[in-house]
Amino acid sequence: MDNPLEASYSRQRVHGRDMDLPSCYTAPESVDNWRHNRMRANALPLLQACPGSTWLTIGDGAYGSDAHFLKAHGANVVASSLVADRLEVAQERGYIDSFLEINAEAIDTASDSYDFVFCKEAYHHFPRPPVALFEMIRVARKAVVMVEPQEQTGALNGLRTFIKRVLRGDTTTEYEPAGNYIYRISVREVEKLMLAFGLTGLAYRPFNDFYWGKYANDAAGAGSHGLRVTRAGIAVQDALGRLGLMGPGLCCVVIFKTRPDAAWVDALVAQGFRMRSLPENPYAKA
Repeated sequence: MDNPLEASYSRQRVHGRDMDLPSCYTAPESVDNWRHNRMRANALPLLQACPGSTWLTIGDGAYGSDAHFLKAHGANVVASSLVADRLEVAQERGYIDSFLEINAEAIDTASDSYDFVFCKEAYHHFPRPPVALFEMIRVARKAVVMVEPQEQTGALNGLRTFIKRVLRGDTTTEYEPAGNYIYRISVREVEKLMLAFGLTGLAYRPFNDFYWGKYANDAAGAGSHGLRVTRAGIAVQDALGRLGLMGPGLCCVVIFKTRPDAAWVDALVAQGFRMRSLPENPYAKA
C-alpha cells in the first residue's frame, strides 16, 4: 500500500504546478486582489508595531503573493512553499527578495529563526496540520499568524455551503482538488494545541469573505458593481452572524511565543482582534 502521507505531498506538488500568476501581479486593482489583501491586512498591526521585522511565509506557492504584500509593508520576508518553481519565477521578476523550498511539516530551519511566521489559506491544505503548526511555532521568535477557514457553526451554515456550491460549481466542500481534506481551524482547537506546547498568549479575529468568480476580475474602485456585490455578500454574512445564525467563515489567529508588548496588543485590539490569556502549566515550572 502506498504511503498516504507521501501520496498527499505528491498530489500537492503536481496540483500547484499549473497555477497562474495571482491577481496581485496581473490585476492589482481587481476585486480578487482586494479580497486577498483584506485577509493579509490582519498582519498590519504587527507589521506597523514591529517595523523591519523578519517574516517567513508558509505555503506561499502562489508566486510568493503573501511575501510580496508583507514586503510592500516594510517586512524583511522570505517566501516558502513545498515546491519552489513559482517562487523562483517571482524572485526573477522582482516580486519577492528570497525564498526557500519548505515542507511545512518538517521545516529545515533552526528554531527562533524569524520574528514572525505567516500562513494564509495554506494550513488547511496540509496532510497533518497540527504537525505543521508545531513547526511554525518552533521557527518563530515572537508569533505565528494564520488566516484560515474556520470550523462552521450556526443554523444557516448549510445555506452558505449550498450557495458556495452553486456559485463556484463545487462538488464537495470537504476535500480540495489536490485530494487533501480541508482542515478548518477553530479557536478552541488552536488553544488546545497551544496548551500542549506551553503557550499562553492568543489573539484572534473572526471575519467573513465572499467570492463569486464572475466578479473576480472587476475593478475594485468606486462604483464597481463587482465590489458592491462582494461587500454585500460579506455584509449579509456579518448580519446573520450578529443574529447567531451563521458563524464567520474565516479567522485570523496570532499565537504568541513571548509576552506581547502593550503596543502590539493595542494595535491588534484597534483592528478588531480579541485577546485571550491561557492558563500556565503549574507542573512545568522549575
